[in-house]
Amino acid sequence: MRIALTLGAACATAVLTVGTAATATASSPANNDGGVVWGTVVSGPDLKVRDQPTTRGEIVAKLPHGSQDRVECVTHGTSVHGDPHWYWLTGVRGWVSAVHVDTGGRSVPSCTSADPCPQWRDRDCHHDPCAYRDH
Repeated sequence: MRIALTLGAACATAVLTVGTAATATASSPANNDGGVVWGTVVSGPDLKVRDQPTTRGEIVAKLPHGSQDRVECVTHGTSVHGDPHWYWLTGVRGWVSAVHVDTGGRSVPSCTSADPCPQWRDRDCHHDPCAYRDH
């Protein structure tokens, strides 16, 4: 009887160990994407993509709920629902409020060192601050 209990405990421990290892592997992000962060639109109707990280920026595109784009970096802008963070999306080449985009918990680098559209910071600019953007 003692052998059966010991064997049973060993099997239970083995099952728990394998289960824990499988869970850890499944929850770990795959690094085969080269560090690319993809964002999914989680807002209701179409998400407005803007030429500046502000709700006053010109709308340059709209993305439907569930669509995905690559998130290049994050900066501070107009607060939307209490969140001041804005993402630069490389596909549509514009800014979106981070509150409407899910990155799956992935960390997004700051735009401070390599702002993809530095002209937006020029408040006196009377032309499209991202004129080099492909339309």
